[in-house]
Amino acid sequence: MESLAEFIQKKREKAGLSVSGLAKKTNIKLEILEDIESGKELFLSVTQRQQLARILKCSPQDLKMRERNYQFETISDDVIENLKRKILNHETNLKCPICGEPLITRIAKTFDTEDNKVLTPKAHCVKCIFQIK
Repeated sequence: MESLAEFIQKKREKAGLSVSGLAKKTNIKLEILEDIESGKELFLSVTQRQQLARILKCSPQDLKMRERNYQFETISDDVIENLKRKILNHETNLKCPICGEPLITRIAKTFDTEDNKVLTPKAHCVKCIFQIK
C-alpha cells in the first residue's frame, strides 16, 4: 500500500492543485502539508483528515488507513525518570526509548502555588508518538 505522503501527493496532482493551493482550500498550513507530503508527518488530526478528504475527493478512512501504525508500548517508570534526569542535566543526543530516533527536549520553567520555581523536563520524539509532558 502506498504511504500517506504518496497518496496525498497523487490525489492532489490529480485534482490539479499545487501544495499551496491545497493549503488554501483546506485551511491547513503550507508547512504542515509539506511535512505530510515529504513523509515527516505521519499522522493527521481528525480535522485535517476531513478537510483533505473533502478536497481530494476520498474518504477520511482512505487517509487514516495510510497513517503510520504504532503498537503502543509501555515504557517503565525507571526509563522515564532516567530521561527526565538527563534532560534536567542538559544532556544532549537523547534517543527515544520506543524507536531510537532523536528526542527534542526542553525544560519548562513554571512556578508553584508558593511562587517557587519548578523545572519540568519535556521531550518528544521526532518520528513516533513518544513524549514526556
